Amino acid sequence: MMNTLCKFKTLFLSLVVISSALSATQQSGGELTQKGASFCTPQPSVELKAGYFFFLDSKLRKVYDKGGLDVQFCASYPLWNLTRRWTLSAYGAVEYFYRSGKSMNENQKTALWSVPVSVGLKPAYRIGPNMYYYCAAGPRYFYVHQHNSSSYVPRNNSRNCLGLFVNTGFNYLVGEHFVIDVFGEYSYGKVRFHGGSSQVYTSNVQMGGFTFGGGLGYSF
Repeated sequence: MMNTLCKFKTLFLSLVVISSALSATQQSGGELTQKGASFCTPQPSVELKAGYFFFLDSKLRKVYDKGGLDVQFCASYPLWNLTRRWTLSAYGAVEYFYRSGKSMNENQKTALWSVPVSVGLKPAYRIGPNMYYYCAAGPRYFYVHQHNSSSYVPRNNSRNCLGLFVNTGFNYLVGEHFVIDVFGEYSYGKVRFHGGSSQVYTSNVQMGGFTFGGGLGYSF
């Protein structure tokens, strides 16, 4: 698991380096002036992201094979220009995650759906004319549904909890409206599944983890 995480962290850092190089190349094309339209100001935007989600809980990693595809729909709305380079925006996101697996001892089929809903604040730092670094953070509501084939635990189990998230990455503006995003995310939230056997976890479970991926957005 740690080796896989290291590989994805290396990939994420590589994408960051590439993004920074693109920004540096763009800056070298002309001098930035103190006034006028030398920089693009963040605008309201919507974005579709996709990434690979890694469970932090060891039991979930065993049952659901480490993790799976995570899809997010996000929106940002600028609130204040804090300085010439810093902007503060409101941030919201709805995610969807599904993964099937096998119970640890009985080897019976189980499936997990998760729908996290997040709100928070998103400071953004303008690196170049079309490049931003951002970091969003805030509370996250987790809705989790589990379907089990085993007779030792409830067939359908739904739980919810309140946790938190931290999301960081780079936005690169293409043309007037399109945004390319490279991101990494950490989330935390604990739920408790009840059952009659230790073969399928029955204690508090950390539903959060790490997500690394990219996205495409539209700026209005």
